[in-house]
Amino acid sequence: GIANVVMNYYRNIDREEVQFDCLVFSQAPDNFDSEISELGGKIYHFTQPGLKTYSKSQKELEEFFKEHGKEYDIIHCHEILVAKMVFKYARKYGNVKCISHSHSVKLSDKLIRAIRNRFIIMRLKQKSDYCFACSRKAGQTAFGKNIKNDKKFFVLVNAINVDKYRFSSDDRRNVREELSIDDKFVLGNIGRLSAEKNQKFAIDVLNAMLSKGKDAVLLLVGKGGIENKLKEYARGYGIQDKVTFTGIRKDIPQILSAMDFFVFPSKFEGFGITLLEAQASGLNCLCFENMPEEIKSTDKLRCISKKSKSKQWADIILDTEKPNNREMYCEELKEKGYDIKEQANNLKDLYFKIKEDNI
Repeated sequence: GIANVVMNYYRNIDREEVQFDCLVFSQAPDNFDSEISELGGKIYHFTQPGLKTYSKSQKELEEFFKEHGKEYDIIHCHEILVAKMVFKYARKYGNVKCISHSHSVKLSDKLIRAIRNRFIIMRLKQKSDYCFACSRKAGQTAFGKNIKNDKKFFVLVNAINVDKYRFSSDDRRNVREELSIDDKFVLGNIGRLSAEKNQKFAIDVLNAMLSKGKDAVLLLVGKGGIENKLKEYARGYGIQDKVTFTGIRKDIPQILSAMDFFVFPSKFEGFGITLLEAQASGLNCLCFENMPEEIKSTDKLRCISKKSKSKQWADIILDTEKPNNREMYCEELKEKGYDIKEQANNLKDLYFKIKEDNI
């Protein structure tokens, strides 16, 4: 998710004025390596720091900045758990401004890891020249409750190419024919198949709708470690033929056009960019109320209590009128500042202000 956000800004920023090199601690999708090169950037791979590899990671970073440190004006760190270590060597060997960027409202979904991560990022605000976050809530998670009042804190929304997600009746027809769902009511969810994304609840919602006599199917778009468990869960209801696992798709805008309703029962999100994409496609969307305020961009999105049950979700979906004029919501999102072209230009201007410390 974070890699996609970075690449989205990189593709759209003025690369005559701003160029990215990427320092990577975990393997990014292979296609990103080649795309970064095509866009004019370089990519450097480092060992992921851990109990057994921390010293190795430090050594690699120090050697890198000793050789390349003077080449950079800004270090924009999107992985807050390594930020302090990166900043230490970037400052030692270069004259840089350091940005920490928070992308989540939780430090972990496991208590022990959350405690460990809180310790790791202790005093991160003080170690950063500037603090960014995808939402105010994500900023408070990483930098403290009062960060929203700090003049060196900025919310950089996970903007999208809004026009790319504009509803298309042709795309809708083609995808529904491909997946043999042309006569069905299509629920959809897009994201990594994982416990925190809570696709299990989406299957509960589908089952509740089927029990009420609705001829519905569920599209789960993405891959992840719990895919087999989700398939087994659907099989337990006897509705395995009503759940389609598409895997990773490159035609997300077309997939969204094929859907009738977007369900997003994620337990927590830093931003929830797929909700933005679904709204751009004019889809009615339903999520729990724990979503950041910034994602509530149109009247297509409804957020309800975290205590709500799958039957309540089913009732809301069944009572919601079929959307008309789905094409119009792109313009609304543009007006509210979610178009990547505008936001990439804003980021370019902000980088130059940060470089000169002229905030």
